[in-house]
Amino acid sequence: MPITINLNEINDQELTKNWLDLYDTIFTDCDSVLWQDNSVIAGAPETINALQNLGKRVYFVTNNSTKTRSELCVKARGMGFQVTEEQIIAPSYTIAEYLKLNLNSEQKVYLIGSPAMAKELDSLGIEHFGLGEDIVEPNWASILPDIDEQTRRENIGAVLIGFDEHFSYNKMIKAANFLVQNDECLFLATNVDAVSKFPKYSVPGTGAILRGIEACVGREAVVMGKPNPVVCEQLLRAENIKPERSLMIGDCHKADVLFGKNCGFATMLVGTGRYKWSDVLELQKNDSKQYIPDFYASSLADLRTYL
Repeated sequence: MPITINLNEINDQELTKNWLDLYDTIFTDCDSVLWQDNSVIAGAPETINALQNLGKRVYFVTNNSTKTRSELCVKARGMGFQVTEEQIIAPSYTIAEYLKLNLNSEQKVYLIGSPAMAKELDSLGIEHFGLGEDIVEPNWASILPDIDEQTRRENIGAVLIGFDEHFSYNKMIKAANFLVQNDECLFLATNVDAVSKFPKYSVPGTGAILRGIEACVGREAVVMGKPNPVVCEQLLRAENIKPERSLMIGDCHKADVLFGKNCGFATMLVGTGRYKWSDVLELQKNDSKQYIPDFYASSLADLRTYL
């Protein structure tokens, strides 16, 4: 069974520094690792910038589909991170690139998602519809004839699911029927994160929307965010990154740790999110091999000691 090394329990500074020397490339999650909403996590910018000053390549990997890469870059820079847009890996852009290669110019995308996703599609000239409110009428069945007409008129080549605060019963009906009426219609999603945890509340995420639609159509979407390794496939090829010399840092074992393992990276869990050292011990007890990180630290900032 894999055993996680708790970096907070190692007193040998030179040993930990030598461990960091094993990695040329660092991939890091954003939310709960680098920042919490709009508040930076103490010490994170200094740690990331120091890693880059040592010559390590750093990439920010997020499942957040509510911001474009450009918007995420502006946010990160405003918090003190020395980062370029090319260092941001986000599912909305990954999906837009994928659709550009896999749709013909006459096909359109039915989008359940955010304005940021629409911007990324627009940037590559991909036509789409569905953004914004779709209010349920008193008699929802009245939209069914419109769906048939829309299917013929729009030449729908893909249904794309991301976080959508305007999600409605109408949107579920449309997505389900667009997919059922055309077996060749692509079915894509940004991520499967079912819920976002705030101090007092549970906020339904993309995964909650996605599961309902999957249940209706009897097939699963291709997920273009973590833990799917497709997120990094093109980058690994283009930049000649060696997986065995790469480290993935995150706060969630089901998304970040599994993603790292799927890519062949070493993995590190930090305790600035929902999961702490006690959760890692519980994973080891249950022999959940795919979720057990190689390393643990209470915060990304803990690495500064060894830099």
